[in-house]
Amino acid sequence: MIAQKVFEQCLANGLTIAFAESMTGGALAYEMIKNPGSSHVISGSIIAYNIEQKNKILGISLEDIKTYGIVSKHIAIEMATAVRKLMNTNIGVAVTGNAGPEKQESTSNLEAWIAIDFNGDVKAFNLKFNHLTRLEAIRKTVRLTYQKLNQSL
Repeated sequence: MIAQKVFEQCLANGLTIAFAESMTGGALAYEMIKNPGSSHVISGSIIAYNIEQKNKILGISLEDIKTYGIVSKHIAIEMATAVRKLMNTNIGVAVTGNAGPEKQESTSNLEAWIAIDFNGDVKAFNLKFNHLTRLEAIRKTVRLTYQKLNQSL
């Protein structure tokens, strides 16, 4: 799988990575941790599933959450940068999304925002999945995240 390729590239280049996950609930970190030697690559992972945890653990301001919405490019970028700095890593990866089946308050789509902060160079990606099941949406988000990580390395 592409996650193993990302792991091998990080290991070969001495890069470390940390995750701030919401919608994916730890699936991104799991894909990295299942590789032998993962302690050389992954610094840590935070599952900040609700607003309170995004605010208290990652330091995402409640004002920004109210202004931009919990599922937004802005919040994903803040999460990625916060986890990179908090874990003192080269790469911070964040996902905030709405996998359904119901749409969250202030969202009109079932979607995810993915952000990758590679030593301060941040990129964000949007993924919509209005016709997927919850598990399909999570799997698709994990797959796209690792594809984007692979392209970034």
